[in-house]
Amino acid sequence: MSDGRTPAGWYPDPSGPAAQRWWDGVQWTGHVAPAAPVAPVEQVAPAASVPPVAPVTPAVVAAPVAAPAYVAPVTPAYAPAYTSAPAYTSAPAYGAAPVYPSAPAYSGAAPVQGAGQPAPYGGVAATARVPEGTPVSTIWIWLIVALPVLGILPLFFWDFQAYMEQSMSPSTSAMLTALGPYTDPWYLAATFGGWIVYGLAVWFAALDHAALARLGYQRRFHWAWAFLSSLVYVIGRSVVVRRQAGRGYLPMAAAIALTVVLTIGVIAWVVVMMVNIFNTSMEMYPAY
Repeated sequence: MSDGRTPAGWYPDPSGPAAQRWWDGVQWTGHVAPAAPVAPVEQVAPAASVPPVAPVTPAVVAAPVAAPAYVAPVTPAYAPAYTSAPAYTSAPAYGAAPVYPSAPAYSGAAPVQGAGQPAPYGGVAATARVPEGTPVSTIWIWLIVALPVLGILPLFFWDFQAYMEQSMSPSTSAMLTALGPYTDPWYLAATFGGWIVYGLAVWFAALDHAALARLGYQRRFHWAWAFLSSLVYVIGRSVVVRRQAGRGYLPMAAAIALTVVLTIGVIAWVVVMMVNIFNTSMEMYPAY
């Protein structure tokens, strides 16, 4: 059966007549099934010889005995049922590179996932939008913006020049010299007020985070960033809100502008204090 013209099918196994093997039209395969039992053929006794007689009419001539019909093999119940020939892939030619399935074609734009689903590597996750008119600000974000003023304001009321004059005076007691600026209430307010403002900023950030969730913002800048700086939370929060509402940069702009003003004010205050200290030193210790 190696001439390639025999159709594919189940044939007696060349290696053993008690089994069947699948011929795929070209070669024997590894699929083997038990041979189907064949029904026994009833043996017919030979007809007795008849002595020659006178010719008779065709009507009395006995009909020829028909040959037994071919019984097709029946696949037993325990044999595996094959509905079609197993598919085979041709082996690549020696030295030829293997053929791999081609990668799916992608368009020029990066794939965009649905809202609430993670984006694949290199993709862009879609950001859920809030309904038009949803508020972008809360009372807590504006309190966070204004808190730095309360922390720095007592510094400008501290009479640093008087403190320096007192510390350099020979009549100052050793106790006052040891305590230093802690005897001034404005210095204490600036020191401890800064820690209070820091704690309030973190608390207000957590309240603002919860308020945005009630307004329907699915993505929110985490309030724990306020531990690093209140300005960091305001900037990150404004960017995340802007992506979902289309607006919301006003708290960030106000916080940046206020930070710049306070920084310039502190620098100017330090410069003035240093000039006053220099003048006071020159008056108390004139050059000889």
